Amino acid sequence: MNSLAMIFKYWLKSRKKFIAAIAMLALSTVFSLLLPAIIGRLIGRLTPDEFGIIGDPLTVTELSFMILLGMVFALGAFIFNRTARILNADVASKAVYHIRKDIYDSIYSQSFAYFDKQETGQLVARATSDVEQTEMLFGFALNLGFQGGLSLIGVIIAVMITPFSWIFFLFIPLSLISATLLASRLKSIFLEARDAFGNLTNTLRENIVGSQVVRIFSTQGKEREKFRRNNERFKNASIKSVKYTSIFMPLNLVIVGLMYIAIFYFGGGAYMNGTISSGMLFTVQAYVAQTIFPLFIIPSILTMYFQSDAALTRVREVIDSAPDIHEPEEGIPAAGIKGKIEFNDVSFGYTPRSLVLKKISFNVDPGKKLAIIGTTGSGKSTIINLVPRFYDVVGGEILIDGKNVKGYQLKELRKQIGIVSQETFLFNRTIADNIRFGKEEAPLDEIINVAKVANIHDFITSLPEGYDTIVGERGMRLSGGQKQRLSIARALLINPKILIFDDSTSSVDVETEYHIQQALSMFGDTTTIIITQRVSTIRDADKILVLDKGRVVGLGTHEELHGNNALYTQIYQTLFQKQQSNEKKGGGNT
Repeated sequence: MNSLAMIFKYWLKSRKKFIAAIAMLALSTVFSLLLPAIIGRLIGRLTPDEFGIIGDPLTVTELSFMILLGMVFALGAFIFNRTARILNADVASKAVYHIRKDIYDSIYSQSFAYFDKQETGQLVARATSDVEQTEMLFGFALNLGFQGGLSLIGVIIAVMITPFSWIFFLFIPLSLISATLLASRLKSIFLEARDAFGNLTNTLRENIVGSQVVRIFSTQGKEREKFRRNNERFKNASIKSVKYTSIFMPLNLVIVGLMYIAIFYFGGGAYMNGTISSGMLFTVQAYVAQTIFPLFIIPSILTMYFQSDAALTRVREVIDSAPDIHEPEEGIPAAGIKGKIEFNDVSFGYTPRSLVLKKISFNVDPGKKLAIIGTTGSGKSTIINLVPRFYDVVGGEILIDGKNVKGYQLKELRKQIGIVSQETFLFNRTIADNIRFGKEEAPLDEIINVAKVANIHDFITSLPEGYDTIVGERGMRLSGGQKQRLSIARALLINPKILIFDDSTSSVDVETEYHIQQALSMFGDTTTIIITQRVSTIRDADKILVLDKGRVVGLGTHEELHGNNALYTQIYQTLFQKQQSNEKKGGGNT
């Protein structure tokens, strides 16, 4: 689908109003084109003609009728044009509304792999600035573009009965061909400008979000230079586009001027020779005047189209992106799952040629706790991303309660899985709203209950506004440990059958973690998978999975592995020594 087809697709979201608007514009154009004929006839009947071509003298009744008819045509043109503009405003607004909806729906439906490949700033620019870039086209082209096109067609039809139609057939195509050639040169320039703006947005976003890192490493100069380069690229593309667009108006002024000169020269000669009347000469001149509007507006619409084409191409790339994770046609309901997890020879890679996991096999019974440890880059976080189908395996299968995860209703499956990540994201809302994010209808007593389990209730109640406290953007008003405990409460509120912790207590002290682990025992029927660096949590696990370079190198309890598995023993001793050192220093945030 090209941009023109996309424009009509979204116009036709309001099909009836779109057709009605075009009909109104056609009627308005017809009435506008009849006015020169009426006025020309009046002049021809009223002007003395020394060459004997004057028509029959007008009576008062005929004069009154023709004036009244001209007023009716003028009023009709106004009414139909205004009605069309009102309808068009509705059609254009709904078109842009549906584009925004489709691009956001597409973004929200994408799998994690899509965001691994896309820059956030580019996506933000496509969903905001690029869509805004098309707004004028959807409204302006619908109102003035169709009106200009219909007017031009009407003028050509009207002058075909005159002896000067060849002037119109010569100069109008010249104008349109020149406009098309110039506008087509602009497409690549506009695409360059939109891409540069996307990079500009991405650089700005990175520097705002990562402002602390920039200051820590004193790299403000380097980042300013990066921003300057992107800004310069956008400026140069914008200037280059102006060099082409500035040709349109002077060129069409020359073409219209030449049309007037031709009409005065040939028409004036014909009038003086007595071959046409003054009324005919006036009518042809009036039709030349009526070409001014379309000849100026059509190049503007072409420029706007190619400018919007660059933005629409980028928007279409997002809308047409198919999610990697597909919902099954007849998905299995996940509401009644017990939480048994099985990995059978699972292989996975973020790129086809580089596998992160290689034939991983293990199982976790319902209500049991699995701890995952391993070397850096061994695939620990990848395993927990596969359980809720953030990614699909490339080999083997993952079963929940004996059924392949690909067979479950995706939304329902994820409702049964609570995830607490190491990188906690909180919204700029109240504490209560952040906790109830996955269960918006949750009453306050449920929120308080999970906050107590996460050992964060006492802190919340110590705040002046309690659960109504705004946490700030990304939870900036809270410490790392407070954000993690809030994230734990959020995951617990949905009462999941499977609970996943990705090193999510790393920012809390040992005592706080102990209280959290004790409270979690109330969720005894919940299957828990934990990636952790806390030795107490590892020891308490029902089963420990040891990974190295994407392979399982150990599986069992602490007693079975310690001293018998070299990698487990090494990791455990390292973590034990690190934890003792932290406890002496009073490490951990609360």
